[in-house]
Amino acid sequence: MNPHELAAFRAGILHASHMALIAATEIELRGDAGKLRQRAAIEALRGLAEGLKADATATTTPTTETAE
Repeated sequence: MNPHELAAFRAGILHASHMALIAATEIELRGDAGKLRQRAAIEALRGLAEGLKADATATTTPTTETAE
């Protein structure tokens, strides 16, 4: 991956992280947010967002494997 592709990849991952947080917030604002199913969805989306953000900000660079 060249630096431009890597930057685009990380930007996409960060965008997905932000969208997961937005979805969690929208569920939290619903009237039935206190139900177990909704709480589980909120926590799952927050976990997804944290994982994506950690992946996007990792200092290692993804490598491409070549078949030889």
